[in-house]
Amino acid sequence: MSNSFLFKKMENLHCDYRHPSYYLERKLLNEMKRGLEKQALQTLDTINSTERATLADNPLRSLKNSLIASCTLFTRAAVEANVHPEDVFSQSDVFIIEIERLNNIKELQAFEYHMVKTFIKMINQERVRSYSLPITRMINYIHEHITEKISLDVLARLTEKSAAYLSAEFKNEVGLTVTDYIQQQKIENSKDFLELTNMSIHEIATLFSFCNTAYYASVFKKHMGMTPSVYRSKKNI
Repeated sequence: MSNSFLFKKMENLHCDYRHPSYYLERKLLNEMKRGLEKQALQTLDTINSTERATLADNPLRSLKNSLIASCTLFTRAAVEANVHPEDVFSQSDVFIIEIERLNNIKELQAFEYHMVKTFIKMINQERVRSYSLPITRMINYIHEHITEKISLDVLARLTEKSAAYLSAEFKNEVGLTVTDYIQQQKIENSKDFLELTNMSIHEIATLFSFCNTAYYASVFKKHMGMTPSVYRSKKNI
């Protein structure tokens, strides 16, 4: 199951969304944090196909206010993706100054896409700086194929390194075993489905290629300290 299936599955759940705008915002920020530019821009397209909130009487001012709010969210996503805060906030300041300078609706609309691409570039550059090339390629592959079953053998073929070398080097650089990292990312991504859709836990477990619901619940509890059912009930209070 490819990541494109995941995105398509999420797009097709409109009737199940509890808060569509919140869901799309979360989806965009998660894609940014994972460095997925193509998917993030597609999600931004979806967001911008709906009517923006009116944040001022003047349409130009309203759009500027909206982009400043977006910039704040993008800034937070970059910081959460471990880009140095000083670099992120400096870039954010530059963007806000540029938003105020622009006085053309179309230019402002295009500028939002520029902000997304710039922050994602910073996130991906930070990942490259943090890890060696083989580990970076492994992490990128895991993020891009998060719904699939991912084995160490597949990652070894991808990087042209031995499984034993990758296993030891990944633990040394990332601080987690390959299996723990894959499970962690699957659980983090599955949380959105628990919070924002009415999909059953079995459906979510299947979507993320867990062998059965019980195993998904066990892995979820290992990482989150509670079962998926309890997590969902707490988020819905």
